[in-house]
Amino acid sequence: MFEWLEQEIASVKTPKFFCIQGPLPQEKRALVEHSDLAVPESYKQFVIRFGHAFLYRRKCRYLVEVYDVPKDYQSNEGDPLLHIGRSLDGRAYFKTSVLVPGAESPVFEWTGTGLIRKADGFQQWIGSECKAARRWFKKPQWAEIVAGPKPFSDYEEAIVEARRLYRWCVVGVAEDGNLRFEVHNGSVMRLQCLSVGVRGKVIGTGGVRLPVSHIGPGETDIVSVDCYKRFDDPKQVEVFQKPDPEPEDRECYCELSGNQ
Repeated sequence: MFEWLEQEIASVKTPKFFCIQGPLPQEKRALVEHSDLAVPESYKQFVIRFGHAFLYRRKCRYLVEVYDVPKDYQSNEGDPLLHIGRSLDGRAYFKTSVLVPGAESPVFEWTGTGLIRKADGFQQWIGSECKAARRWFKKPQWAEIVAGPKPFSDYEEAIVEARRLYRWCVVGVAEDGNLRFEVHNGSVMRLQCLSVGVRGKVIGTGGVRLPVSHIGPGETDIVSVDCYKRFDDPKQVEVFQKPDPEPEDRECYCELSGNQ
């Protein structure tokens, strides 16, 4: 049913471009197969093959996502929904009221203006959304993704080593709502920026860049950064150390992407 996707995943040598958690082990597969939820068989088979699936990574986010466990939701009109994933256009749902055991069911999407019927069934929806996601990549870019990322250069390796030696901590919230970071440069380099991760109730997981070009080796200073204050309470967001980047992560780290 989804051989085309399995073949595409197998053809791509760039790690993390597809992130899947399947196929499910036998115990979890049995739970899906015998679930009381009247979700379409095509959705069940997708979950059995791929688990929770993140597909087509572009600029540090995935263009298509399918949940292995649907989430209960409700429309503005009070209709019960099952949230099954998201695409380029919005969040994807089954309408509980039209689910019939053993039958396909339309997929609806919330686009910001309302709930619209996006596809006649899950198989049609995932196929069309994957095709739409693929179109974001031009032929030369797709060829690079298939071939896999180039190894780090010596200079890039030095940047990765330098960012390991930077130390930072949040020391408060400024009057304008920005978070204040104390940053120490323990390396022998002067990076233009430093990537850190941010989590919030509204934004989910994201990241910000700390402007550190003025902090030389051995120096410490305070920098003030907007950590999505328009969306989440600055006192509630979680700021965390991002792991060391791999070559496929270049565009996700300002130190390596050229967006310094």
